[in-house]
Amino acid sequence: MRFFLGLVVKHAQTKAGLPGSRFAILLPVLSALWACAVWTPLPATTGFTSEQAVEVFAAGYDSISEYYIDRVELPSLALHGMEGLHKIDPDLNVVRADSKLTLAVGRAQIGEFNVPQSNDPSRWARLTASVVAAGRSASQPLRDALPEQVYKAIFDAELAGLDPFSRYASADRARDNRANRDGFGGIGITLAVDEDGIAVASVLAGTPAEAQGLRVGDRILFVDDEPLTGMPVSDVLARLRGAVGSTLNLTIERDSKRQIVALSRARIVPTTVTVKREGEAVIIRITGFNQGTARQVEEAVEEAKATYGLRMKGLILDLRGNPGGLLDQAVAISELFLPQGEILTTQGRHPRSRQRYRASGSDLAEGLPMVVLINGGSASAAEIVAAALQDNRRALLVGTASYGKGSVQTVVRLPNDGELTITWARMYSPLGFPLNKFGVMPSVCTSQFTGTPEELLKDLRGGSMPPGAAVAQRRAATERGESGADGLRNACPARSLDSELDLKVARQLIDEPQLYARVNTLYQVATTP
Repeated sequence: MRFFLGLVVKHAQTKAGLPGSRFAILLPVLSALWACAVWTPLPATTGFTSEQAVEVFAAGYDSISEYYIDRVELPSLALHGMEGLHKIDPDLNVVRADSKLTLAVGRAQIGEFNVPQSNDPSRWARLTASVVAAGRSASQPLRDALPEQVYKAIFDAELAGLDPFSRYASADRARDNRANRDGFGGIGITLAVDEDGIAVASVLAGTPAEAQGLRVGDRILFVDDEPLTGMPVSDVLARLRGAVGSTLNLTIERDSKRQIVALSRARIVPTTVTVKREGEAVIIRITGFNQGTARQVEEAVEEAKATYGLRMKGLILDLRGNPGGLLDQAVAISELFLPQGEILTTQGRHPRSRQRYRASGSDLAEGLPMVVLINGGSASAAEIVAAALQDNRRALLVGTASYGKGSVQTVVRLPNDGELTITWARMYSPLGFPLNKFGVMPSVCTSQFTGTPEELLKDLRGGSMPPGAAVAQRRAATERGESGADGLRNACPARSLDSELDLKVARQLIDEPQLYARVNTLYQVATTP
């Protein structure tokens, strides 16, 4: 199973005997928890069929009841889902009375159904599909709705009552999600659109596009023999992507001359890591956690060491605005800098959601001072890395309270190629602090400070933490349960915008070893149990 905070991917045979479903968890887990099974998507169709709907609903109901972090009663869940048909046709109404369920369009009752007397996902799936079929016989809006519109209306209504992070993605959106997480067959360019058409905006290193000499500014006129004039960008991207190893010809215009470029698609994993050097610090910005992120971070550190050598005095990991991603990548990045120590524990209802992750690597930065920048947009996998490095005394955190998305989601691939994202575990930092709602608190808080960077640094040199950076309250707040989260976070309110103050303080901490040591001592004294 592979988790994210991102996601874990697994193949599993559902208990209901459905085709093997594909799972992923939004917060990485490293070991395979289920045996692999071949998953075959349903054949494409433009119309709703009850047979296909039963498979999709049964897979969804089975997964939610099996993996959701709290126990879910299928009768209530399915009823909420069927009530979602109201979004397609406001005149549709579903009402349960004891053992009967009635469907009406306006005041006209058009169907009455027996309610299953068990939590069997297959029975509730068949009931849901029957209600949709009956509704289509009397409702023109529902009859006109595509299958994906029906699935979305029902699953959205079901998941709305669970938690903010459980959701449904249609087949098209799910394919984009999988491409961003796992990579896709492509040529390695990004596009720009203007009044003159489609142009190459950037060329990724090490891709077929770079190998074949594509340049920024090249105008793409044809993909194979198909003209791109007037074509939506989404359709252009669909034509550029394809199976790894498949070929395509681009007709491009450069310097008013046309030429045909033959390319073979390769697996492209979107870049999530950028590197720059400022003064004696190397700044590594991570914008998300996909399959290539840990490798990109490792390569960035190794290249910085080779390029700057002794001139590199420390590392700054910029996780501001990072919404998270794959769990295994968060664990792997933490291990790059932690030779030992706990990284994360997860707890949920399902036995396999109870996991403990420990470091067993080596410190790639070889003990150099590290500062991690966080803000209110740092969530999920970003919070795992920040908390792991902070609790293990490997890095100082600068910025504001993080988002507080301390939960793990499992992503279930449904027979229609859509996805259900289901919350299945909560996360805890190495020192046992909950991340859900509490988030991660910085060692140096900048959101409450109204002075200049120099004034903040002067306070730190003098041995006082800035106002609002009351991280010593973390343990006391945790002992009060979730009611203590608001008070703790109010001490250092989350901010979503990048602050220049964050970076200036981080750079000075790297440039001034005595200041780094002082702040580290102040923070550890304040937070040590």
